Amino acid sequence: MGERIAMGFHTCVDYELLWDTQVVEEQIRAFDIHAEELQMDMDMDCERSVWIACLAHLKEGIGGEMVPDTAEICEQFASHFTYDITLGGTPTRAAIILDRLGYDTVLQTSCYNEHVERLMPARVHALPGVEAGHDRIYPHVVIQCRGGVRIHANDIDFITPRENRMMISRDIDSLHMPILPDAFGKRITDAEVFLLGCFSEVIELDVLKDCMKKTKALLSYLPRDACIVLEDGCYVKRDFRYYVHSQLAPVIHVLSMNEDELQQYIGKRIDIFDPQAVKDAVTYVYEHSSIQTILVHSAAWVLAYGKMAQNMHNALKGGMQTASTRFRLGDALTRKDYEDTQNIPDKADSVAFCNKIKELWDGQICCIPCKDLSYVENPTVVGLGDSFVGGLLPGLLKENRE
Repeated sequence: MGERIAMGFHTCVDYELLWDTQVVEEQIRAFDIHAEELQMDMDMDCERSVWIACLAHLKEGIGGEMVPDTAEICEQFASHFTYDITLGGTPTRAAIILDRLGYDTVLQTSCYNEHVERLMPARVHALPGVEAGHDRIYPHVVIQCRGGVRIHANDIDFITPRENRMMISRDIDSLHMPILPDAFGKRITDAEVFLLGCFSEVIELDVLKDCMKKTKALLSYLPRDACIVLEDGCYVKRDFRYYVHSQLAPVIHVLSMNEDELQQYIGKRIDIFDPQAVKDAVTYVYEHSSIQTILVHSAAWVLAYGKMAQNMHNALKGGMQTASTRFRLGDALTRKDYEDTQNIPDKADSVAFCNKIKELWDGQICCIPCKDLSYVENPTVVGLGDSFVGGLLPGLLKENRE
């Protein structure tokens, strides 16, 4: 009790694959995959289908989430690579980041197993969302790649346009997303900020409806002046995303999303350095979601528009600084590393974008440029959004809302 930052519900075991171009090209040949087959939307009924979709995402420079028909497909895909085992799920990664920055948090998990027990930091006061003994591991396979990597096998030949990541999982716990409104509700009565992870892996409407009912019951335990942030996601069933927004719009304050999720929402790709295109996209989300404040974090800038935007400078700066620190140092980041990131120069074109969009929007937004990290040779791509929102939350504590 007494934690000022609370979050739920997603927790999972990530297999973070170590990129190996040779392995990727070997599997293209082994599965006899050809360029004309590459597509992002398809049935994930076998490992070959997962490879096709992953290659399509890599070629286009678009991140994504995939739910194959079985957990075994995920394990087969991962078996070709060397990988690190970490904890994932937006609330969980955010809580781990906050532990590194010196903050205590309370978290309701969606699973509990040997890896969760081993890797969860002491400052994260976790309430398991599952019963004792429910400890099967459903891996979330994370494949990440740098920009500028050439992939060439059969007639497939392209260079990745940007750093990217895809997530592949068939996690029964995530598919049903356990929520404990009363047990967890009693733990969050002092919280000033609540981070709500998305429900992107839920694929049954009845399950999602139950999640919404329990989530609203849980949030009623928060103090009236608590700030609630929903971190969005690329939903497996896209219509579910809009249903979640409509259900939660009356009770949340900030809808946060990355550039891929923004573009999925509006149904088209845009140039993230085009101020008018970004303004139109954010306005579209604001008007159609009915959520008070829209926050978008990208590889070039972070911005907020809406009711709370003018009070979010500290929050946006903290989120950008944390994500930048993870990008350059990975899981090993420390509070000092976070503070050192502040001294890295901003991207020149990001500064120009922020100045232009502020003029275009007549000062109605808060916009922060990202750091110039072009010198980083081995960036960490996975978990940047989770790190961003972790760094965002302290800026939303009462004393930090400007």
